[in-house]
Amino acid sequence: MDRFLNQIICGDCLEVMRDIPDKSVDLVVTDPPYLIDYKTNRRKDKSHEFCSVIQNDDNPELISNYIAECFRIMKDDTAMYMFCSFDKVDFFKQELEKYFTVKNMIIWVKNSHTAGDLEAQFGKQYEIIFLVNKGRALFYGKRITDVWDYRRIVGEQQVHQNQKPEHLIRQCIDKHSKVGQIVFDGFLGSGTTAIAAHNTGRKFIGIEKEPKYVEIARKRLEQAQAQQSLFA
Repeated sequence: MDRFLNQIICGDCLEVMRDIPDKSVDLVVTDPPYLIDYKTNRRKDKSHEFCSVIQNDDNPELISNYIAECFRIMKDDTAMYMFCSFDKVDFFKQELEKYFTVKNMIIWVKNSHTAGDLEAQFGKQYEIIFLVNKGRALFYGKRITDVWDYRRIVGEQQVHQNQKPEHLIRQCIDKHSKVGQIVFDGFLGSGTTAIAAHNTGRKFIGIEKEPKYVEIARKRLEQAQAQQSLFA
């Protein structure tokens, strides 16, 4: 288990997870493909990498198997936060309920909205975060509501098309883990879960399939570590 700790691993999450022992992870915070063939249409430069369809964004079997593996590696009485879009909320909920108890469908309110069908659909200004329990996972600190308001990452700070704000991920980590415990993310992307875990004194295991994002995540983590050492 130690070889996985505080590592950003390049590989297929299901293959790597096979070597993670049962009941060894304290919290999962994860942002898998939403199964909507997502690509942004907002950018004028259509050759930009964010205009490409996300890998495995049309593979429901991947999500089903991933949820099962998350359940296996999680300790009893622990929590998982899983992001999804309203478009596939029924599928995600059905798959999660095969193993977990759904405690909340958290509404993450963003500072921007989708384009979509401009004449027949209102702009979507939120994403859903499922909070699920394996057993019963008590939260830490005061009780909060299931509507969370955090500005999304935009502009030069955005290095992944679905990048989540660190403070949003930190809230998940703070509410359902303690300092020194292990946070897992099998779809690490640009590394925000790993950085948030590091900055809050947790250990982490992060897996990302695309080498370019592994490199980005590792550099971002190194920067966070260097910044922390300045104030140590």
